[in-house]
Amino acid sequence: MGWMRKKKKKDIIRLEKESVIPILKSKLISSLSHLIENKDDRVEFLKFCKRVDSAIRAWYFIHFEDLLQLYTLFDPVHGAHPQNLSPEDIDNLEHVFLTHLFQVLEKGNFKISTDEEIYIALSAQYRLNLPIIVDESKLDRRLLRGFFANNPHADLPFFAEKYLIFRRGVGIDRHTAFFIKAKINTIIARSWRNFLKYTGLKRFFSRKPRNPRNKSPTEPTEVNVGREGDDDMFVERIHIENMKLGICKLLSRNTIQEPTFERIIVLYRRASSETDQDRNIYVKHFKNIPMADLEIVLVSSFTWIRLAA
Repeated sequence: MGWMRKKKKKDIIRLEKESVIPILKSKLISSLSHLIENKDDRVEFLKFCKRVDSAIRAWYFIHFEDLLQLYTLFDPVHGAHPQNLSPEDIDNLEHVFLTHLFQVLEKGNFKISTDEEIYIALSAQYRLNLPIIVDESKLDRRLLRGFFANNPHADLPFFAEKYLIFRRGVGIDRHTAFFIKAKINTIIARSWRNFLKYTGLKRFFSRKPRNPRNKSPTEPTEVNVGREGDDDMFVERIHIENMKLGICKLLSRNTIQEPTFERIIVLYRRASSETDQDRNIYVKHFKNIPMADLEIVLVSSFTWIRLAA
């Protein structure tokens, strides 16, 4: 995924295609088998496909069984929380669970979101227009910090000690409506910014952008999730905040557009005291989340969200 500005006020995101085949297994096997002219060879090919399928299913079954059995110790809702184990034993079980979870997610083509991806996703507003701030003091740091100390990973995001966001798949969300309220809010915000600019008060009210790499939000940014290829898809981000709003635009229907993450998984643990440690591990799953509205997964996962002033 990458981001570049081809024109003023026009954001283009490069979406790297996933390293998977978006096709039904039965359809793929049927299409390949019809390419084999010899009937006996076709039968042997189908047998081979069944053996491969059985081997893959067996691997996933074993790992899922181990994963589910371990998660029963840390499930916040239905878990049988460990009580007769020493803290060291529980720490070891936590690391074993996380190791199995990372293996399953890696096999499922999930990737840990990087700083650049998070910044690009949050560099604009789509349909969620609330200024949200996560109270990170309510998040545990010991679980993931200890795990990554023993299992180093490259390109971890700056918040990796507190929570992780895994992503898989990309898509496009489009929505057509009048967006009267959003347009009025945008006009008011632009008028306020112009007032601050021309009166010289902007420096007293300006805020630093939410950018972990300390880059200017107006300068071109390129993020390489993988190798750039000829099959990459370029999608324009169309938001109300980037439109030229006049009387005609205000009273007409408009279409907004934003790339989406097809699957999002959030992993975290709530903070607790030393005397009464909370061993619950939260794993939340989301579907079709617009990139610019990525905060919604934090709102849905964490109950300690407050609005920015």
